[in-house]
Amino acid sequence: MAGTGSTTTDGSDASPSKAKKTTRAGGTSKSKPAASRRRNRPGPRQRLLGSATHLFTTEGIRVIGIDRILRDADVAKASLYSLFGSKDNLVVAYIEELDKDWRERWEKMCEDRPKPEDRILAFFDMCIAEQPGENFRGSHFQNAASEYPRPDTDSEHRIRAAALEHRRWCRDTMADLLTEKFGYASRTLADQLMVFLDGGIAGAKMNRTVTPLETARELAKQMLYTAPMMYSI
Repeated sequence: MAGTGSTTTDGSDASPSKAKKTTRAGGTSKSKPAASRRRNRPGPRQRLLGSATHLFTTEGIRVIGIDRILRDADVAKASLYSLFGSKDNLVVAYIEELDKDWRERWEKMCEDRPKPEDRILAFFDMCIAEQPGENFRGSHFQNAASEYPRPDTDSEHRIRAAALEHRRWCRDTMADLLTEKFGYASRTLADQLMVFLDGGIAGAKMNRTVTPLETARELAKQMLYTAPMMYSI
């Protein structure tokens, strides 16, 4: 009878209802990869930090608005404010994440460098290695601090403080390594090394070549081998 379905030549049921179920089942199987991608997708905090890092390091901090970050991260504004409270707090978190990553990569580079002088030179080697890949944008910490030369609010002070904390860690780490090498406190030498490093980074940014950083490294190396004759214990 018409409308009650039919059988195929091999005797299987080919009713419209069965065909619809098959189609729906097929549609479900196709959606599994998309569902899997959603499950493996980073959470809102990671996406916000990832987008902020990309946009701030390539274009600057002040020029990037909240809406641009939200679009790039595909995160609702309510999530940003619940996670960070404000754009300035997101900037602080971005700088702190950069600092954490920098320290971890420096420690990784130093795994096969037992001598303190080689660990000091690793600061220069890291910059030499990373600047071409970052399009010679210079130090992201220096860049962040320079965008807030005269901080007016508490959050702006915290942004500068986060950037300066990275520099303090570099200087103090160099000072500790110098003390390990020479056997006496070497804060002055650490300050000189930081001048070499700062100048090398600034020169590489301006000239778009690692040559200034290589020169700074050579100056640091010479100082490391002549310092005992220049300074008494």
